[in-house]
Amino acid sequence: MLVENKKIAILSILIIIGSCFFYVKMSHFGPKCYKNSYSNNIVFSSDFKNSELAVNLKSKEIGLPKDKFSDKVENSENSFEKELYALVGDYPIKEMVPFIANKSDRRVAALVVGIAKKESNWGVHAPSKNGETCYNFWGYKGAGSRGSALGYGCFATAEEGVETISRRIQDLVNKKVDNPSRMVVWKCGSSCAGHDPAGVKKWISDVSLYFNKIVKTAG
Repeated sequence: MLVENKKIAILSILIIIGSCFFYVKMSHFGPKCYKNSYSNNIVFSSDFKNSELAVNLKSKEIGLPKDKFSDKVENSENSFEKELYALVGDYPIKEMVPFIANKSDRRVAALVVGIAKKESNWGVHAPSKNGETCYNFWGYKGAGSRGSALGYGCFATAEEGVETISRRIQDLVNKKVDNPSRMVVWKCGSSCAGHDPAGVKKWISDVSLYFNKIVKTAG
């Protein structure tokens, strides 16, 4: 009788231990639970294997129609900005890309980039003051917030440089000076008489190279 009781006791202990082990394993590998930060809904992580459910939840969170959500995510980054980064690479003008990409008139943005390439090789050859860049990559001679340096305007920030030049170019574009051939006034002033014709032609050609790339891809 004593032996039977011992067997029963041992068996009971093994059953209890086995049950605890099973519970711990299931708790560890079972679906985790997260609280939706936009609502009071509780969402199980395993549910997100269902892409349609994920889209429904996200669409509800940000108030977008379900069929518009995927497009919104895909275009959440500024594609024009990425295009400009790829174009300018590691040149100093890369600091200005976010400000250039925000221009609603892409012709203005294209001229900003094209002229900067021709006038300073995108900032490689640009004026500086007290050892700091003037953010003037366009040969602009009007004064900036830091005055001037070497006869050229000196800006305090990349944003100031882009905004100042963009306003000037926008004024010209509004007057139909909206492509490199017409924008040669940037080089010549009111007239190209007295300028080397080959140099004028080269200026237009070099600015056009990047202007055409940007207008084409942005359009």
